[in-house]
Amino acid sequence: MATQQAQLTTLISRADGWGAEIIAQIPEPEIKTLTDNIGGMRAASDYYKEWPKYYYWEQLAVLHPDGPRTPTQLADDLEPWLQDHGWKRYKAHERPPADDRFTRYYVQDGYLLGVEAYTVAPPRAQTVGFTILTPETDPHEPAPPTPTPDL
Repeated sequence: MATQQAQLTTLISRADGWGAEIIAQIPEPEIKTLTDNIGGMRAASDYYKEWPKYYYWEQLAVLHPDGPRTPTQLADDLEPWLQDHGWKRYKAHERPPADDRFTRYYVQDGYLLGVEAYTVAPPRAQTVGFTILTPETDPHEPAPPTPTPDL
């Protein structure tokens, strides 16, 4: 269990770091409201077992309705940056767009990133949601080394 807790700590650190880097790509003046991380830790089993676990990071950015970009434009502009930072588009996981939103998925090192852009014009909230799911902890793997922050 201690090994899985160490794995989970590393998975959380990586997801939180990537999440912060993604949010940093949106200039502050474009953001009307930014939620705190509304994700958390989850058991990977429906059988009420304590382990394995995974973590998800999630934040919502509400853009100013009269701002320079719509959620769709933000998602489009973010795609090259994500690809330059190792995220690969995972179209096989995507569904056709809904009437009011679409979600694009990306993968990297077993992590899954979702970018959900709401497409209804103002006065509807101009929201872009970001979610990162980590891989599950593995009881058969040693704990990964703790990442060091970029200086």
